[in-house]
Amino acid sequence: MRSLFTMTGTEKAAALLVLLGPDIASEILRHLDEDSIGEFILELKRTAKNSTGGINRARKMIVDAFGEERADELVKKIESRDTESNFKFLNELDDAILVTLLQNEQPQIIALVIKFISPQKAGMVLKSLPPDKSRDTGVKMARMSSPSAEAAVAVARALKKRYKEMQRTDEERGIMGGVDSLASIMSHMSSEQERNLLKGMDIIVPDLSKEIMAMVFTFENIANLSNKEIRILIDEINDDFTIAKSLKGAEDDIKFKILRNMSQNRAEGVLSEMSAMGAVRLKDVVECRDYIVSIMRELNENGLIVLRRDGEVYVE
Repeated sequence: MRSLFTMTGTEKAAALLVLLGPDIASEILRHLDEDSIGEFILELKRTAKNSTGGINRARKMIVDAFGEERADELVKKIESRDTESNFKFLNELDDAILVTLLQNEQPQIIALVIKFISPQKAGMVLKSLPPDKSRDTGVKMARMSSPSAEAAVAVARALKKRYKEMQRTDEERGIMGGVDSLASIMSHMSSEQERNLLKGMDIIVPDLSKEIMAMVFTFENIANLSNKEIRILIDEINDDFTIAKSLKGAEDDIKFKILRNMSQNRAEGVLSEMSAMGAVRLKDVVECRDYIVSIMRELNENGLIVLRRDGEVYVE
């Protein structure tokens, strides 16, 4: 049980009403305005839950004060308001964070959340889900009866707790907020979700979109491409001199990935080119790599290749 000194004013008043008994408590409740009644109803339910008599004790006070019909009306109105207030924080989250928060939830949970967020946010969430999950969520929404207020609030509080844990994780990694935070969040999104988000950002905030893409898509992504995708990339570059210069100082796995997907004669030509050019200015190497990364982005946006991150496992 909480200490008296740590209780809020409403909590103290609710605890006092429980102690005074239903007759006196009911009389006090009759003289309060609806907002105050609402606060007391919610707090009475929480307080009574942990005391002798349980929730029925709190309900009896309300019924004695207002009658059965008015009590039901008040409770439903207050519970609805309480539920909406618990989901309010989701409407205030950035789209990318909201998607990350919900993407691994079951369709019935996502359907419940969608019921309490704005239509704009709900539409965005549905679009971000894989087709099968989006369909299943839609079916759950269509078949959903009115959820109990307690169940809905429990879901909202669980999501809020997880969001706070995400924030703490970001703080521990030193990447809280800004472009770094969004790039980190995107690492938990599917390739399709990532593409859709970047396309939308490119229309609204192109400069920011370019900054994020520079962090998300790098020359090192080549190591995670499939052999088929490497061949598509090589054909699109269509310039062995550029490839040779970009491979100067590159990791062996990247060199191997590209050279093994060329014909023997062509691979030997690239190696000869690298040897013949000798030492190369870093600035020139970076320019060649940036050019190749720009091609990779375009191929990724068109769905011809998928830019995967380190740690994602694929088999051919």
